Amino acid sequence: MRKITFILCLFIAFVDIADAQSFYSRRRDRLWMASYGLGLATYHGDMHDVLYDGFSSASGWSLNGGIRRKFGSQLSLRLDLNYYQIGGDDAEGGANAIINRPGGRASGENDTRFIRNLNFRSRNLELSLLAVFNLIPVDGSYTRRPVVNPYLLFGIGRTTNRPKTYLPGDQGNYSVNLWEIQTEAAAPVSSYPKAVTVIPFGVGLRIKASRQIDILLEGARRFTFTDYLDDVATVYPSISEVIEWNGGPGSEQANIAAQIYDRSVEGGFEARLKGNTRGRENNDAYYIFSIRLEFYLPDNFLSELLSPSRRKPKFR
Repeated sequence: MRKITFILCLFIAFVDIADAQSFYSRRRDRLWMASYGLGLATYHGDMHDVLYDGFSSASGWSLNGGIRRKFGSQLSLRLDLNYYQIGGDDAEGGANAIINRPGGRASGENDTRFIRNLNFRSRNLELSLLAVFNLIPVDGSYTRRPVVNPYLLFGIGRTTNRPKTYLPGDQGNYSVNLWEIQTEAAAPVSSYPKAVTVIPFGVGLRIKASRQIDILLEGARRFTFTDYLDDVATVYPSISEVIEWNGGPGSEQANIAAQIYDRSVEGGFEARLKGNTRGRENNDAYYIFSIRLEFYLPDNFLSELLSPSRRKPKFR
């Protein structure tokens, strides 16, 4: 963490020095911006419904960085990289309900998710290309931008999908890679969605902090094309099918699969039968809420950074 802080301080200092060396560049607009930040990531799917459960029980962290290029007074494109953690736990379902919803979702032990008793956690990397649209046009020099400017963002991206669950062991809980174990007929290991296309859509607020630095507050939902961010989607198979899918009787993977596909017994409930509902066939989603610092890069930023003279010692 100290190294990261030191690098970021050097970056800010470099931007300030380069900016001070080009007085006349302040009269022109700056077309390139770089940003970094952190925030929260929240999953929305079979184990957690944002409207029903709220945000806190499924919130993880996120780290992000991006480079933005301005095209005109309102439109720009931003290439983003996000590293984030999401998760869900049936045992916490309904703990922070905002509204009540039909479909078997109630509070406490009456919630069907409480009986199902599944959980997951996933750390993923997302790369996305976003269109950013300022609601207030910015004409002329970047120094004349408004103090506060709301914006919309939307785009397309790809994210890794690496859900894990946790089982009790002699040395404490240990993790199991869910993408390596088949728990439903619709998700064989050979075709498990280990990378997923996402459609980000959200809003943000840009606050001018100094001549070349903005503070960004933004939130965006990621619509996905999979129902397996959480490894839950359709119906329960039979235990014999689960064992057969995962190496056959006696294999270590089959023994683990038999434990994790149906964990209702751990909560004192009867084992689920083949064909019982395990999940809802709706695609999962996740949200990323972040606070960023964005820097307006000077015109000579790239040339100064890549110049051979900066890498060679000078002797006089």
